[in-house]
Parts: sequence; structure tokens; C-alpha cells
Amino acid sequence: MSFSITTERIILSDFAQDDYPHLCRVAQDPDFRKYVLVWLDSDEQIQKFLRHAIDEAQNTDRMDYVLAARTREAGVFAGITFIEIDRLCPTTAEIGIVLLPEFCRNGYGSEILEAYLRYGFEVLKMHRVFGKCDALNLASVAVMERCGLTYEGTIREHVWLRDHWRSTKYYGMLAAEYADRQS
Repeated sequence: MSFSITTERIILSDFAQDDYPHLCRVAQDPDFRKYVLVWLDSDEQIQKFLRHAIDEAQNTDRMDYVLAARTREAGVFAGITFIEIDRLCPTTAEIGIVLLPEFCRNGYGSEILEAYLRYGFEVLKMHRVFGKCDALNLASVAVMERCGLTYEGTIREHVWLRDHWRSTKYYGMLAAEYADRQS
């Protein structure tokens, strides 16, 4: 049984084995390599990531929703997204979105983030949902701020990311804040 979340222009759905070439394309994108703390540098790492996404989709007590973003109209692959429930604090979930360049700066990121906030708070009943990004990734910062997440802080230069020390900005929303937005 396949899981999906549908927005006005995007369908977020489980990955399939034939998505491998799409993941390779994301892994080769310079912005992905510059900003994202996911290691898809080899065929083995890409296959492992895809296997995790496919295996997790089969779990009845699913904690990781690693979903492909596709255009609703034509089914064109747009990127990798996820909402992952924290195993140590199961009332918290992290959201992540990585879009191919041609899908950036046209509202898809905000549309996907809003869909995940709705799913996280209304369906999964999370207390807190958060996102994080490289402090240099101003587009991701803008999406999280536009969607109403609160800046929570920056962990400075905590990990080496391919060619620079990465500082990570954290943004979050609480269930009460989400409820206030809905009224």
C-alpha cells in the first residue's frame, strides 16, 4: 500500500526502486552537495538511502516518511522530502525538503512544508515539528520563516560538510502555535 500526501501542485509519495536515477540527479546537484547533511556521494550510499525509504514505507509503525515530491499534473520528480518522528522523543518530528533546481523559488518548498506541518500536527499529533538548514542556505531559511516556524538558534561550525564547516540553523513550531494559525 502506497502512502501519499497531495497538495495543490505536488504529490508526496513513497519512493520506488525506479527512483534511483532521480536520487542520482539530486546527489549531483551543487546546492545539494553544498548545503545538505545527507551523504549520497556513492552508488552504495544512494542505494542504501533508497532501500531505507522503501523499507520504512513497509513498516506498520512507521517513523520515517521519506517521500518523493512529484508534480501533481505530470508526475515529474521534483525532489526528496521527509517527516521523521524522533525515536527518543516521539512527540517531535523533523521535516526536510530538497528540491531540484528547476523547482526552487516558485513556492513548491512552502507548499510542501505547509503540507507536512498539517500532517505532523493534525494526523501524527506532534507537539513540536522542526526543520534545520545550513546557515548559508538563505532560501531554506526564507521558506521556514514564511511558513511561520520560529528561529530557535544556530549550532555553529559543528560538522565538516565536504568543503566547509557547517553551521546549522534550527526553526520550529509547537502544536499550540499551529492551532493558533488555524483559528
